[in-house]
Amino acid sequence: MKTKYLLSALAMAAVLASPAWAKNLTLPVVSKGYQHEFFQTVKMGTEAAAKELGVSTSFVGPADETQIAEQIQLLENTMAKRPDGILLAALDANALAPLVESANSRGIKVVTFDSGVNSAIPASFVATNNVKAGAQAADALAAAIGNKGKVGVIAHVAGTSSAIERSEGFIKQMKEKYPDITVLPVQYSDGDPQKAMDKTTDMVQANPDLAGIYATNEGATLGVANAVDSLGIKGKVKVIGFDSTEAIIGFLRAGVLQGFVVQDAYQIGYQGIKALDYAINGKAVAKVIDIPVKYVSMDNIDDPAVDKLLHPFGKKK
Repeated sequence: MKTKYLLSALAMAAVLASPAWAKNLTLPVVSKGYQHEFFQTVKMGTEAAAKELGVSTSFVGPADETQIAEQIQLLENTMAKRPDGILLAALDANALAPLVESANSRGIKVVTFDSGVNSAIPASFVATNNVKAGAQAADALAAAIGNKGKVGVIAHVAGTSSAIERSEGFIKQMKEKYPDITVLPVQYSDGDPQKAMDKTTDMVQANPDLAGIYATNEGATLGVANAVDSLGIKGKVKVIGFDSTEAIIGFLRAGVLQGFVVQDAYQIGYQGIKALDYAINGKAVAKVIDIPVKYVSMDNIDDPAVDKLLHPFGKKK
């Protein structure tokens, strides 16, 4: 009898002492969107990490990257389900900060990815170093235009930290390294290809001596490339983009784009879920996890390593 009670006591002690990872954690993702291939690849990374760790995850985001109110509602709905943690890409660094504080007060761990919040609460921020990536784009565009001329920037969403940092990194690099290049004021397109196309057309018409354009995300890149192609100024106005789709790759091969910066979206999602799991379990996690980017041009697009990065889902037949 004593042995039975002893075994029961030991079993209970083991349960009480068991770490958080012994239960099936729920780690949902609240994204900036889902319509771009970038976010679909992030989702694939989060699902792979969740499967590996034995945790549950889900993925939601507004239909449009301007829908801050909708993202706030999605985050509130997610918190109401009392998950163990949330992986968040904020559409607005200020507007989402109070909700992160609310999550923290409820004991919900938060890790941010791609675009962070103006708060010290998130356990980690997993993303491209957007300032460095912007500087890489500046170097590429400067080389394409012979280190002199007038260039424009078509960015995505004005309040998003990724758009701000990619633009700032680009402008700072141009100012410090290329004194003979003039950068026009940043134009925001909300990441919408049609808006980016319209902004590009207006920029070209207002600046007939325009030498180049830098686009800061997938939607902006597609819009700029379509405008340059339809205006018949391919090669005259050089373009460096950001993010990758089959259409963007096609524009590069056609000479409309001179290159683009591509993020490792899969690793951003994968490392985001792992960081969240680590934080919940009291394991050490870096405050910032930098996922390196790759600059892609016709010089390296057919390299096997680059091809794998560009086609995380495999090539379409």
